[in-house]
This record gives sequence, structure tokens and C-alpha cells, in this order.
Amino acid sequence: MLRYRAREEALSAAVKKECDAEEEHYGRLPDRSVPCTTFEERQFGDLVTSDIARDFPCTVVSLALFDGDMMLYACSGIPLPHGRSKLELTRYVTSACLATEYISKRYRDDKLRIEVCLPNGQKVDGFLELYNRHVAIVTSLGEQNVHSVDVELQAVLPSSDGEMLAAGRAFRLLVDLPTAQERLNVWKPVGSYEGGPVAVLGGPVLGEDKRIIGMNIDFGHDGPRDIAYVSFLPLTLLCRYLKRFRILNPEEIHFRGYLLPSGVHTIVHSGSMKRINRIKHYGYPMPPPLVLQFNGELCNTFEECFGESLAWKGYPFNVRCCTNQGVWMQLRKDVVKDISRRVVSIASFHGYERYFVCTGLLIKWHRRTVVLTSASLVRSCSNDEEIDNALKIEVFLPPKQRASGKLEFYNLNYNIAIVSVEKKFISICPEDIFKKDSTRKLSRKVVAVGRESRKGLLIASTGEVKRSDKDCKLDCKDLKLSTCKIKKAGIGGPLISFDGSFVGMNFFDRRMLTPFLPRSKIVQVLGSKISLSLPSERWPVPELYWYHGLLDVDRNFHKHIGRILQ
Repeated sequence: MLRYRAREEALSAAVKKECDAEEEHYGRLPDRSVPCTTFEERQFGDLVTSDIARDFPCTVVSLALFDGDMMLYACSGIPLPHGRSKLELTRYVTSACLATEYISKRYRDDKLRIEVCLPNGQKVDGFLELYNRHVAIVTSLGEQNVHSVDVELQAVLPSSDGEMLAAGRAFRLLVDLPTAQERLNVWKPVGSYEGGPVAVLGGPVLGEDKRIIGMNIDFGHDGPRDIAYVSFLPLTLLCRYLKRFRILNPEEIHFRGYLLPSGVHTIVHSGSMKRINRIKHYGYPMPPPLVLQFNGELCNTFEECFGESLAWKGYPFNVRCCTNQGVWMQLRKDVVKDISRRVVSIASFHGYERYFVCTGLLIKWHRRTVVLTSASLVRSCSNDEEIDNALKIEVFLPPKQRASGKLEFYNLNYNIAIVSVEKKFISICPEDIFKKDSTRKLSRKVVAVGRESRKGLLIASTGEVKRSDKDCKLDCKDLKLSTCKIKKAGIGGPLISFDGSFVGMNFFDRRMLTPFLPRSKIVQVLGSKISLSLPSERWPVPELYWYHGLLDVDRNFHKHIGRILQ
């Protein structure tokens, strides 16, 4: 019992060490040194009753930044038209000053949150989503009863001597006043004042005809008399920003291949920093806005397991199984023991960031032990017909054996790579794939084996060998297929028969069938007996993408299933 507890503590310490290393590399939030002070709202201009406010071309809300129950900042916001996602959301556009304040107030133990104050005094939670140097987007769940701005309205800017009004809403003033009337702060941008009217930021600017001509984004002082002014963003430029953010009339709302537009940033919330650091370390794409907060998932990762897991001896945690096949119970103990001593996890890195990870098989090659794996491990991401010589390789055999690897041989046509291990591993049992056995026959029932990359668990699924078909995305005539179901972690892993014999090396093309390169072809390639010119771009690996199911699904899309009546 004490031994298992010690191993559990050792694993926990290893995870903490990895998190600390990621935090050290990507930067850590500062510790709270000085307690934050409560933000004091300043009134400006004239109070406006609800009768006048009803004539406004849009609703004006208040947005407040809190650390726990302490208000740190407050400004205004303008509701945007509802989007097309299946998840009902209300978005507000405001000044980028809110994002600047949020970032400047972050600490390791902060409890930062956004509250939206609606005209009726109702408070709802908000999420700071996107921002650039001028504007920021705050999103709340549900479709609130607000009047959105028509940002595509062709507003005419007034003349230089024309009158303009800047409007904003106070967050707490509405609640603290002993009246139930709706109140708005309206300020004419002339004259001077003390302090900064922060509440005006993010609010609309109205022209002489009371139509919106822009949004307040910043304030300052100018001239020898220190005259105060508010700078605003014209409606045409605001509309352009919202289209660039993919918020206004997006062509598509799915997240496949999503990248933040140039000059646009997303807020990393303090509670998500560790997960974001892990995503960066693994070389995965950054999540689109709100996906992490609303429990979206990253699909086609190298961490997705398949089949049934098997822990190494002394592993202190319970192991979950993806199937009820009882794979490991069907194999002899000596077969399982040999597999555990020859199947490794192998990864390549660009500096600190991981590039690719898959499974490898320790084999005997030219009187030494090397790793047989997929050439996808070192294939260049910019040119499929080349390898990336800048990659560093690491080989992992649980529970504690890790060593650097060196690329010794590769064949991009057949997607094969041989990696040597710089440090000698102990207690291994390399496979001799070159050994001839006249009694060996191609087994119909087979097992696909992989090695999970983080904790080193063995994973396996069973199936049968099938004939090749036209639908295989890896268009190589020498490939065969099995019904074993695997994930990306199983790429480069061995396909074996139930007696432990090596059948071939697995690949993955995201179908119900698993393509594999037979042992005989691998032996011929490694023996330099094949020099066919096959197109190497026929070895694609399923791309990573973020998925939510509601944020990235169009509510207006209806799939009709049935027969068209004539």
C-alpha cells in the first residue's frame, strides 16, 4: 500500500513539474502584491429619463469588471445583432479599454469576472471574448431583451461645428438611486471636466438627428486649456471590425481551420492558463473564442485512446477501457510481456513545442536495436515530400526510460522511419522482423497495439484483416486493411496476430478500417530492395480542429431527410 502511495505521489509530482516547466517557458501570472482598490464611478453630463431613452436607436448597457465582489472597472456597451449559432448568445461591443484593464488586473489567484447590467437593472454574467486595439466583445448566455445597433446603417458624420452626444450607462448608479426610473448619462463632448468619464467608453455617439454615428473608444485632454475630449470609432469602421471578428454575417461558423484574424486577440482567463500552456506545449491550435469556457473539445488529438488500456506494473491509478473486448485477456501472458517491452511512444519537437507523437516498435536492425515507426514523425509540415531536419526526437518506454532519438533511415513513399536510441534501454525485447519462419501464415484475427504518450499505457483493439478497397485515403497499392479501430496515437504501432507475430505497421485515416503496411513490404523497404516512386503526399494525417456542437452549428440549417414527392 505504501509503495502504491509513493508511486502515486511520484506521478503527481511529475505532472506538477511538467506544469511548472510550461509556466516557466510561456510565462506566469504575477502574484498579488498590492490589494486592488475599488473603482469609483463618476457621473458626467445630464441624467436622462426612460421616456427619452426609449427614443435611442439602441439599448445601452453597463459592463463591469469584478475581482470577486470588488468592482475594478466599469464602462458601457452596445448590443449587437444575434448570431446564427445554435447556442443562444447576446454580444456587446465596447471599448478595448475593458480588455486592457482586464489584462492589467490579472494575478495567479484572481477571480476576475464580467457582469452586464441591463436597462431594467438585471445583472447577467459576461465573457470577454475578442479584442483589438480599439474594440472588445463581451458575450452573455441567452438572448437578452435588448435593442441591438444596426452597424450596417449608412450614418452621416456631422459637420465640424455640428452637435454630437456621447451616451453611457452607470453600473451602480441605477441601483443606488431611490427611483425606479431608467437613467442614462449623456454628455456633450465640449468643455472640461475632472477625472475620466469611463462610463462613456463603449457607449454610442449620436449625431444631430439622434442616429448612431459611432462608438466612444477613448478619452483624453488636449490643448493649453486641457480641454477634455472623447475619441470615437465611426460606424463604418466598427462594422468592418465586426466582420473581421467573424461576428457580423460570417460566411461559416464552424471551427475547422480556425485562426484568429490578424490584429485580433482573445483573452486567456486566469483559470485556463495551465490548459492553454499545455495546448501550446503540445503544438495544438488555440481554441476559438468561448470554446474553452463552454466546454468545447479538441478533436483528433494524439491523446485520444482506443480499444482497451493496459497499465505498466506498479501503475497506481485505475485504468479506463474504451471497449469491452477483453483484448489483453485473449493474449498469452508471454505475448503481453513481450509487447510491453518492445512497444514505445515516440515524439518529435520543435524546440519546446511538440510536433508529432505516435507509437514505435523496437526491432533488431543491422545488429542493433532501433525504433520502427511512421515517417509522419519527421515529415515537414510545409512540404510533404521532405523531412524536417530541425526536429528533436524523444523515445519513451514506461515507466521511467526516456532517451533522445536520431533519425537513421526514412522512406517517405512507404511512410517508414527508423530511429536509433542514444541511451541504451534495459529489460527490452526487440522484435526480429527479418527472421524467416516458413510456418508463419497471415493471421486473419489481429490486434492493433499503441502506446499512450503521457502515462505510457498500452492500448489495443482487435479485428480482422480485410482486402484493400478504393476508399482508403492512403492511396498505396501495397497497403492492407484491418477492422481494428485505432486513433492517431496508434500510428506507427504494430499489428500482431494472437500468437504475438508481427503482421504489419498501422496507419490512420479516420475511418472504421485501419490501413497497415504488411511485414513483407517493410522488410523489403528496410533491405533497400524497393525504390518505387510513389507520391508521398498520399499519407495525410487527420487534422486537429475544435468542436462544440452548439457554438459552431448554424441554427438556420435544417437537414431534411425523406423522399421528394413528384
